[in-house]
Amino acid sequence: MEITLQINLSAGDLRYAELTVPALVKAHRASVERILFVVDCCKPQRTKIVNPEKRFPEPEFSRRVEAICTLARRWQTEGLCTDLFLLQPESDLVPILRSKYLGNMVNETHDYGACGLLSYLAGLEIPRTKYVLHYDADVLLFQKTGYDWAVEALAFMETSTSIVAASPRISPPFSEQKKLPDAPSLHEGRPLTAINGGWLNDWFSTRCFLMDKEKLSKFLPLIKSRLLWETLAIKLLNRGYPRSPEIMLFRSVGGAGGRRLNLSSENAWLLHPQTKPDLYVKILPEILKTVQVGSVPQEQCGYSEINLAAWEKFLSARP
Repeated sequence: MEITLQINLSAGDLRYAELTVPALVKAHRASVERILFVVDCCKPQRTKIVNPEKRFPEPEFSRRVEAICTLARRWQTEGLCTDLFLLQPESDLVPILRSKYLGNMVNETHDYGACGLLSYLAGLEIPRTKYVLHYDADVLLFQKTGYDWAVEALAFMETSTSIVAASPRISPPFSEQKKLPDAPSLHEGRPLTAINGGWLNDWFSTRCFLMDKEKLSKFLPLIKSRLLWETLAIKLLNRGYPRSPEIMLFRSVGGAGGRRLNLSSENAWLLHPQTKPDLYVKILPEILKTVQVGSVPQEQCGYSEINLAAWEKFLSARP
């Protein structure tokens, strides 16, 4: 199929990537044409809320970057990925990304909160396939054996002009346990339009998506018109600059009628850790095992952010 599986990696993923990344690749290997890992080697810049010297001190930051690069190179040698790109500030790709996606309005590599910006754009630009199936390295996926959510989503996307991106359910199903109307989650907060196979909304999460690059190209650069003036204003006032790629997609693509499809199939769903304390890393192997068979604490149903206290209790009660 004309899909590239693309996974973002950074120094912050070192403690768990060897557990999460192979699981994501295994879930889709049979359905994708290429597998691309993009490693963000850029240090986040200073913003009003981020002090790189304190949050990413040297030489520890550089050591961790080299360690994640070494791991990614090993994975490529072992065949876990077919393609590897190490994003450096001096990479030839950087000016292309800034021009094509950002209208040369942003020079920074990360957003206001130190999350990747150019690394997401690199993951979209490098693949030559029409579709890019993206994951952050910390995402956990349940997917029923013999099913691939991206294959189902692609069929819907090819019959719609408005569906630019798609995702599986963003949380474990909840309607049966909580006796509530079905939805992708209990918390995303954007208006939903129910269609055959799922729901449409205007929010584009960058944790996980299947993106139609041809449809996305019609909205580029993302920073133009109203968002261009907003970007100039927040930069001048030093308020939330640069915006996150999610906000840019929401404003530009969602604001112009592009939509994301959230599949309603219960054969696949996501979980994500908002934070990753030592306890999370310690019990992650057991969390992964239970997620892979579709088992979660009841408190987790309907919520995409991992409820660590509920998981600790849930796992300790198992025989």
